[in-house]
Amino acid sequence: MKKIKLVILGLTVFSLSLSLYGCASIGDEMGSVFSPVAVTLTSPANGAANVPIDVVVKASFNEASNALSFNRSTFLLIGPRGEKVKGTVYYNPNSLTNYIVTFTPAEPLMPNTEYTAELTTGIMGNLKQHLAKPYIWRFTTGG
Repeated sequence: MKKIKLVILGLTVFSLSLSLYGCASIGDEMGSVFSPVAVTLTSPANGAANVPIDVVVKASFNEASNALSFNRSTFLLIGPRGEKVKGTVYYNPNSLTNYIVTFTPAEPLMPNTEYTAELTTGIMGNLKQHLAKPYIWRFTTGG
């Protein structure tokens, strides 16, 4: 009886070890499904100059995201005096490869002006993992 209990305990420990090892390797191979959603590219790029005043600001992500997490509180465009630019935020949840969110200003931006774009930690991936920290970039419009 004691021998059977030891065998069962040994098999349980072995199975648990394989399970944990398997999860770690799956996460590594798949880009870690439990990693936070991350920004991979912005347009305009950080530090861009002479950006058209009718620009549509874009950010792309490393994975599909929760469409409901994109709004004017999680994607901000901020003017030179700290005012939030009015506009529309759009994310296409049906895209399988193009994980891009856009901010379209309601009016053309002011010429020769620096703007700050910010994506907040309210943005979530499909597995409810949030953007790890705010993502901020700046650009300047042209004349």
